[in-house]
Amino acid sequence: MYSNGFTKLLVITLFISLYSCGPTEEENIAKAKSLLQTGQTDTAIALLDEIIAKNSMNQAAYNIRGIANLENGKITAAIADFDISVAFDSSDYRAYYNRGNAYYQIEKFAEAISDFDKAIRIQPKEADVYINRGNAQVQLESYQNAIHDYAFALKLDDGNYLTYFNLARAYYLMDNLDLAKSSFEQCVKIYSTFAPAYYFLGMIALEKDEIDASCLYLQKASDLGYQQAVEVQKLYCDQN
Repeated sequence: MYSNGFTKLLVITLFISLYSCGPTEEENIAKAKSLLQTGQTDTAIALLDEIIAKNSMNQAAYNIRGIANLENGKITAAIADFDISVAFDSSDYRAYYNRGNAYYQIEKFAEAISDFDKAIRIQPKEADVYINRGNAQVQLESYQNAIHDYAFALKLDDGNYLTYFNLARAYYLMDNLDLAKSSFEQCVKIYSTFAPAYYFLGMIALEKDEIDASCLYLQKASDLGYQQAVEVQKLYCDQN
């Protein structure tokens, strides 16, 4: 009798121990993030589906699944997830930021800017939000607003070569070649093998009728595999 009772207690104890060793919701969220970062998007989505099936109120799971859907090109599904994430926690800037990125991908630039605005009101010191809002402003040809966003992003992080590139491109589109050149030069100072910046430096020199300088920049861009530079070289440099 003692033996049987002891055995039952042992079985119950083992069952409780095994049950408690399963991953927590937070651990599964962390695992989903890791899967997403390593490119295992479908596996991440499957895990997030399981988390949401068990807890339909998990705001973080919707936000991360939205990012995964965005990675898979499922923009409508991504926006739906971000909508739920925002509804559960309107104080999380990341959901607005991510939904803004989704709107940007389907060229709903006004909606993207609206979400970036909301993200900035919540978190005013996140450089990426200003950069992406600037990119949306460029698409709407609101170049001065874009320049303001890029300049503020550089105050927060002055080591981002892409911000200098985007700033330079906005100046270029405004036909402000001197400021564009300065920013493109800063871009390649940070990232010396960024071919598009050399291409635009070549185009600026070409517009200034500085053919030799233009061809040097275009050659650099060509050497780095930038096809547009190769085509321009054929027109303006090969004959010299």
